[in-house]
Amino acid sequence: MKQVWKCDHCSKTDLDPDKILKHEPECSFNKMNKYCYTCKFSYEEGYGGEHIPGCEIRLDTYKGEDEGNCPGWVYEYIDEDRDNKLNELGI
Repeated sequence: MKQVWKCDHCSKTDLDPDKILKHEPECSFNKMNKYCYTCKFSYEEGYGGEHIPGCEIRLDTYKGEDEGNCPGWVYEYIDEDRDNKLNELGI
């Protein structure tokens, strides 16, 4: 049995804790990065396993997945945060 280190945001593991410490701030599932993966408004538009991201409020999902920090991002598990963001955007 070996000790491994796991990212707090995804399933990535490694024997080297430094690799995980470097990965965590850049992880696509780290809510601090505000990527589409963790947004309340994201959904899968693709068919047959094809990954085509969708956004309920019609923001640029390709930019959101590549760069993060989407202006419409809302943490997917906080409904109050979602409602506040919709009000700010006038939706």
